[in-house]
Formats: sequence, C-alpha cells, structure tokens
Amino acid sequence: MSRPNLTKTLVSDDFMAYYWLKTELVSFCRTEELPSSGSKGDLTERIRHYLETGQIKKSVRKTTKTDMPDKFSRETVIGKNWRCSQSLRAFFEQEIGSKFHFNGVMRDFIKQDGVGLPLQAAIDCWHEAQQQPASEKEIGAQFEYNRHFREYFKQNPGATRQEAIAAWNEKKAKRK
Repeated sequence: MSRPNLTKTLVSDDFMAYYWLKTELVSFCRTEELPSSGSKGDLTERIRHYLETGQIKKSVRKTTKTDMPDKFSRETVIGKNWRCSQSLRAFFEQEIGSKFHFNGVMRDFIKQDGVGLPLQAAIDCWHEAQQQPASEKEIGAQFEYNRHFREYFKQNPGATRQEAIAAWNEKKAKRK
C-alpha cells in the first residue's frame, strides 16, 4: 500500500504509520486551521488528536517567568525555569571554549537535572558527555533521519551510505 494523502478523513492510525515531513504537517495544519507552530512532534500530536476527535488542540505557549542572573560564575546555582540563553551560552563558551554548544545533555541539565546545582556541575556534565563515544550518545526523537542511520549501520555492518539512504527513502515511502 502506498502512503495515503494527509487529509482530514485519514484514520489516525494510518497517519501515525507513515513518515511525514514537517512542511507537510504545517501545510495540513494551515489548511485545517490548526495551530501550525511548534516542533514536528508537537504538530504530529496535534494532528493525531484532530484526526481522532475532530477537535482542535490549541498550542500551549509556556510563559513562565525566569529569574536568571545578569552574570554567571561557576558557583551560580541553576534556578528553576532557566533557559539556554545567549548570556548563559557566552558563559559556557568562556569556561569551556568555542566548541561548547547546547546539546540535549546540556539542555536537560539546565532545564531539569541540574536545578539547584552550581554551574560547575553543568561544566562537569559537559566534559563527561564529551568523553562518551558518539555511538552511545542518545539521539533525540525529532532527529529521525539520524536515528535511522545509526540503527541501519548497527544492523548492517559494512553497508554503504547509499544503501542507508535507499533504506531511508523506502522507510519514508511506507512506514512499517
């Protein structure tokens, strides 16, 4: 069976069984007058809900006040609701170097795991994560293409990049 068109008559399970580009999801949301902002995961959940119930699930904008200091030090305690801001990035670049970036580990640490701990703990967390082999680092669910490649090469040692791309295209055409 080929991939069906994304319309409001599509059954939710069929929608969830196939791969959709974010541009397709946004286009569907606009056509059906659903909120079209958010991550691919947000859009997928919104469309799934709409197809199941016929109801529009409003996007929820989280606007929590964040009290972050103007200046940071290694002793500064990470507060609740901190953001991965430009000023915090500048602090980490000063302490760690220009190779610093907010990866998934650091975002999680700032937003939840490190709340109540000093920024020194975040620096230590960054260094520990850098020691971990790339093949062991978790790839976020939104990076489905990257996850496919890792899994494909794990299951097919010695496969070529072209074979992995062909498998990806086949997976996109009909998801199992």
